[in-house]
Amino acid sequence: MVVSGHLCTAFVPWLHSPANDPHTAPHLFQLPFFRLAVGGRSAVALFFLITGYVNSIGPIGRSRAGNTDAAFNGIAKSALARSGRLVLPTMMATALTWFMANINAYHMTKHVDSTWIRQGWHRQEPTLGAAFSSLFKAEVDTWTVGWDDYDGTQWTLHLFLEGSMLVYMTMFATVLVKPKARFIVYAVLYLYFWQLGEGLAVGALKGLNIVFGMFVAELHNHYKDTATSVLPAPIPALMIIAGMFMAGFPQDSPQNAHWSDSMAHFMQAITVEKTDIRRYWDHIGAATVLLGIFFSRNARRVLTSPIFNFLGRVSFPVYLMHNTFIKSVLTWMVYLPSAMNPPRNEKGHQMDLQRGSTTHIFIAVAVFYYVLYRAAALWVQHIDPFCANLVNAATSWAYGESQPRESRPILQTIERRSSPSREKPKLDSPV
Repeated sequence: MVVSGHLCTAFVPWLHSPANDPHTAPHLFQLPFFRLAVGGRSAVALFFLITGYVNSIGPIGRSRAGNTDAAFNGIAKSALARSGRLVLPTMMATALTWFMANINAYHMTKHVDSTWIRQGWHRQEPTLGAAFSSLFKAEVDTWTVGWDDYDGTQWTLHLFLEGSMLVYMTMFATVLVKPKARFIVYAVLYLYFWQLGEGLAVGALKGLNIVFGMFVAELHNHYKDTATSVLPAPIPALMIIAGMFMAGFPQDSPQNAHWSDSMAHFMQAITVEKTDIRRYWDHIGAATVLLGIFFSRNARRVLTSPIFNFLGRVSFPVYLMHNTFIKSVLTWMVYLPSAMNPPRNEKGHQMDLQRGSTTHIFIAVAVFYYVLYRAAALWVQHIDPFCANLVNAATSWAYGESQPRESRPILQTIERRSSPSREKPKLDSPV
C-alpha cells in the first residue's frame, strides 16, 4: 500500500482526493474502500501499530507469568539490539541510493513530468570526497533531523526507533504492576498523545499507534488462544469493514465529497487546533482493522497463508528500496521513449520528458513490482542475516560474552537430561 500510494502520487496524484471538485463525479479509485489501493498512509500507521505490538508482547507475557527477572532481562537486551536492527539496514539502503545517484542513475528524474519523482532527484557529486561527505551527512541526518537527502521516504524511521524506545520505557515502568493497572497506563498515554496533536507525526502517527499496539499485545496475553471466540462472528468482520472505510480518509481535499467532509468536521471537533486530522483517521482506521483481525479466526487464517507470510517477510526491505527503484528502474522504463527524443520548445530548450501511454505505464509498473520484490527477497536472504550477525556480535561483546551460546533444540536438551530416569519432562515456565 505504501508503494502503490507513492506510485499514485507520482503519476495520478488527483486520486488522493475524493473527487476532482465538489461538483464532479468521483473516479472508481476515489471512492471509499477502493481508494485503499492507492493510499499508503494507513499502512504506515499499521507499521507503528505492529511495532508497539511485537516489542511489548514478550515483556507483557513474562510480567503476567510473574517472571519479572526474565522480563527486565528481555527489555534490556531488546532495547540495546533494537537500534542496530533498524539503523544498519537503513544505512545500507541509503548507501544503495547514494551509489545510484553518484553513478548518475537519477539523471533522468530531473527532467520528468512527475513532480514527486522530480523532487527525489539528487545530483552526482563532483568529487569523491564530496560524495562520501554527502553520504555521511545523509546517514546521520536520517536519525537526527529525520530527513535523508537521498531518500525522503526514510523520514519515518527515526520515529520507529523512538516508538520502540517508548515501548521499552513503558514496559520497564510497568513490569511489576498488575494487568489492570497497565491498562490504565495505556489509557493515560493514549489521551496524552491524542491531545498532543503536534504536527503530522509525534502525536497521531507515532504515539497513538504505538500505545494501541501495546494494548493489543496485552489483549493477546489476556485471551491467548480464545481471542477468536470472544466476539460473535459478524462483529470482527464489521470492525474490519468500518476500519477500512475510516482508513480511506482522503489525503487531499476532503471537502470535495460529502462523506469525507463530514469526517473532517467530526475529527476537527474532537482534536486540538491545527492538528493533521488525516493522521488521526489513519490511526483509527488501521487500529480498528487490526482489532478486527485479532478477534477474527477467518482473517487470521487468510493472513497466515504463505503469500501473506512472504509479503510480511519482505515488507521492510520493500519499504527501504522502493523509492530507489521508482527513481531508477521505473523512471527508465516509463520515460525512455521520450528520453530518446527529448521534447523541446520553440527556443530549442529541453522540456519535461513525457510518460508513455497508459498501457506502457501498466507494463512498466508490473515489471517494477517484480524487480522490487525480487530484490527484497534477495535482501532478506543475504543482507538481513549479515546485519543480524553484526548486531549479535556487537551485543555479545557489550554483554561480555566470550563465545556465542550453543544453539540446541530445547526439547532435545530436556530429553537428554531426563532420559536416565525415564521421567516425563516437565516445563514449569514458558521459554
